[in-house]
Amino acid sequence: MSPREKHIPDDAQRTSVCLTAEDKMAIFLVAQSRHLSRNKRTTTNDILVDALWDFFERTEGKTREQVRSLLPVASAGENLGSNIAQMPKPGRKR
Repeated sequence: MSPREKHIPDDAQRTSVCLTAEDKMAIFLVAQSRHLSRNKRTTTNDILVDALWDFFERTEGKTREQVRSLLPVASAGENLGSNIAQMPKPGRKR
């Protein structure tokens, strides 16, 4: 089996969502429908993100490109993990 191609952007932050049994079934049915139509976006993350953007565009009338234009531009040399220190392994005590 070949490894799955990367589908989550590097700048995405992990979060958690609570789903009811009905929510899970709806996501399952969408995933099955997409799988049958040979759509690669079948993961729970893909389905929820697609639904979020569809809802946002219909209710707020803004596209992804308009939202992206509101975000600050990160410089290429900016290192977000610069204040992370690596802790040395403790030595073995006898």
